[in-house]
Amino acid sequence: MRISTTWAQQLSVNAMNSQQTKMSQTQQQLSSGLRISAPADDPAAAVRVLDLNGTIDKTTQLQSNIATARGRLNVEESALTTSGNILDRARELTIQGMNATLNASDRLSIKTEVEQLIQEMAGVANTKNANGEYIFSGDLATVPAFAQNSKGEYVYQGGQQQRVMQIGQARQVAGGDLGFNVFESIKSASPAADQNGNRSIFNTLKSLSDSLSATFSDTPAAITGTRFLRYGLTYPAAPPTTFDLSATLSPAVPVKVTINLSNKNMTSVDDIVTAVNTQLATAAVPAPGTGFFSAAIQARSNGNRLEFVSVATGATSSITISNSTPAAGTFLNDAGFSDNQTKTGSALPLTDVFQSAMGNVLTDLSAAQDSFLKAQTSVGTRLNALDNQEAQNEKFVLDTQATLSQTQDLDYAQAASNFQLQSIALQASQQAYAKVKGLSLFNYL
Repeated sequence: MRISTTWAQQLSVNAMNSQQTKMSQTQQQLSSGLRISAPADDPAAAVRVLDLNGTIDKTTQLQSNIATARGRLNVEESALTTSGNILDRARELTIQGMNATLNASDRLSIKTEVEQLIQEMAGVANTKNANGEYIFSGDLATVPAFAQNSKGEYVYQGGQQQRVMQIGQARQVAGGDLGFNVFESIKSASPAADQNGNRSIFNTLKSLSDSLSATFSDTPAAITGTRFLRYGLTYPAAPPTTFDLSATLSPAVPVKVTINLSNKNMTSVDDIVTAVNTQLATAAVPAPGTGFFSAAIQARSNGNRLEFVSVATGATSSITISNSTPAAGTFLNDAGFSDNQTKTGSALPLTDVFQSAMGNVLTDLSAAQDSFLKAQTSVGTRLNALDNQEAQNEKFVLDTQATLSQTQDLDYAQAASNFQLQSIALQASQQAYAKVKGLSLFNYL
């Protein structure tokens, strides 16, 4: 086989270029410290590197979530501690106020401090975190957890879902508690408790304040829905949506009215209240009663929930909600009522009204303290969970980084040895090329 001089020289040049390329790659690896600088170096390893880096980034974000959740829970823990201190002071004032040696003026002085405690408790319930979010408002973090209604009562208006944060590959933790569960849904011994036997801490403190000023009154019947109606309800014209309300028209006259919500677009709980009260105000009470149903029943909002209350008060007052006959629509289910749900009012005791009311307050304060302690225990448990998960995530990141290092990092000793051999091979190629290029028959003629 005959090889031309030009081709022989080209082969030598190609060999030197190949050695030069290998040296450049090795030199780049030595300078970067990475075995893989481009996917072409090792396609399978390059894919593995991308996966490992993605896993590290995700876990780093989980660690950031843990830090955020810890900050929120620490703020809540501090707020609950403050709430407990307020309750301790309220208990002291209640016991002090029950002292029979005090006169009306003394009790009014105590009432002034109780009013301040109510304001302080409201401030704690509306505590914000570092981001300006209300920690007890759940998924409505931009809305104050509690606000005063038209009667001056504090009602929950936050969200219905806790805000949860991802802290592990398959683990979440709540970054706060709902104010409804902590401050409002508290078991009560008072006749003024709602249909579930609960009374909010605000109403308990308000009862303490009223008792100290000898302001007592019978309690009307009231039923409250359990559904979140902040965004209202909408019903088409057909099929019809109706329900019945029954109450006692003073003096002791039972009345019943059918409410029709068909073809209504109600965008808030206040719209629902307006729609119901408009019909109550225009529906005439049949004989032997007189006037309109608004004299017996009123709808009102309780935060983001709907509430029906009897105008009459005392043990003879009552209110009932039920499906129409025949049943029409899904309002009861949509608003969180049950069919034939009934509640009666309560009358003041015939004797020892003051001591009875103060005794109920003292019992309810103990129940509220239990509610706060339960919330604090839950917060502590979640803080421990964050610590444990943070340690797990740190170890996982270290293990993943070790695997990443094994996959992409350079073995410096091996690379340096390869670079030395490639350098010698290149020098040998260059010297051989120079000698071969100088060979000619003319040198021997």
